[in-house]
Parts: sequence; structure tokens; C-alpha cells
Amino acid sequence: MKFTLKTCLALLFGSVLFTSCENCKSPSITTFTETDTDWLAYTADAPTDGKPDTIWFTNDAGADIKFTRTQLYANNLPGDGFTFDDKCIDQMNAQAGAIIQDVTRKMPGLATYILKKPNDLQVKLLVEKLGTYEIQEENPTHASLTIDGLTYVDVFEVSIPGNDTDDKGKVKLVYFNKTHGFIRVEFYGGKFLQLQA
Repeated sequence: MKFTLKTCLALLFGSVLFTSCENCKSPSITTFTETDTDWLAYTADAPTDGKPDTIWFTNDAGADIKFTRTQLYANNLPGDGFTFDDKCIDQMNAQAGAIIQDVTRKMPGLATYILKKPNDLQVKLLVEKLGTYEIQEENPTHASLTIDGLTYVDVFEVSIPGNDTDDKGKVKLVYFNKTHGFIRVEFYGGKFLQLQA
């Protein structure tokens, strides 16, 4: 996967260089480090059978919910203060994302997204149609946390204010770490997804 991501970024870099106008200097392009792309969590190479990676969750009813990685992307976009409409772009940032979805599409998709700027890395968690939540990658909420009998390290907790009556079905709580991705997602009204060990 790391090879594929680097190849995509190299191709994007080349396309930026070849599409630059003659009067513009080559843009400075921000690239990911291997540590940066580890935040995507679901980037393991596809199995030899060619089928997408499978991630299993358990829901509040105790049923197994099968998620698969449906999208993995990386591209460049204009840096702060620039747009694609600008004649000359001096800075290009890098963005990448990994999306997993319930194969039945009954549960919302989950995604991790990273944006790399020259001096900054933004990490965001997305729950399809329900919200995007930025985490501070340097500051996990819990150094160690036991969830459903398993202990996870460097866990980020995102808690969204609301109540079970007015916000039923909306995201209540997300537990995430760099190694396992989404560990648990709770929704107002009692539903949840729990990562299987």
C-alpha cells in the first residue's frame, strides 16, 4: 500500500509540473511521510485473492457487521491562499483518505482523512452523513483504555453533546487509535458499532 500511495503522489507531482505555465516557478509540494499515512488505519495491501480488506464490528444487537475498504485515495490540492483557478500556484498540499463501508449499507461509512501542509498535519474522522471530527494527533485522550475487555493505547475520544431524545441516531461518541482505526462508535438512542478483536 505504501508503494501505491507513493506512486500516486509521484504521478500527481509530475502532473502539477507539466501543467504549470511557463512563467510560473515550480510549486513547492508537500508530501506525506510513512508516519503520516499510518493515520489512515485501513491501508493494508489487499489480500492475494484481490478482495478488499474486511473489518468486522459487532452492533448493539450482538450481530456481526462486515465492513470493507471501499476507497483509498491521495492527491494534491492548492496550498493556503491558492485555488485551482490561480494562474500560478506556489504551494501544493497533500491529502489522503481511507473509507470503509458496511457491505449492506445499513450502517454509515467510516473514514479517516489527513491533510498535510508544510508545517502541519490535520487528522479527521468521518462518520458518513453524520459528522467530521478533527483530532489532535499529538494529544490522545487516553494513554491506555480498556474497551469491551481489550486494552488499547493512545486512544482518541470524541464526545458529541446531545441527548437520546432529540439526537437519536446521531453520533454520540467515537473511540479511535492509529493502529486499529475506529474502535467504537456510539449513537444517541443506544446503537453502537464495536470493533471485533
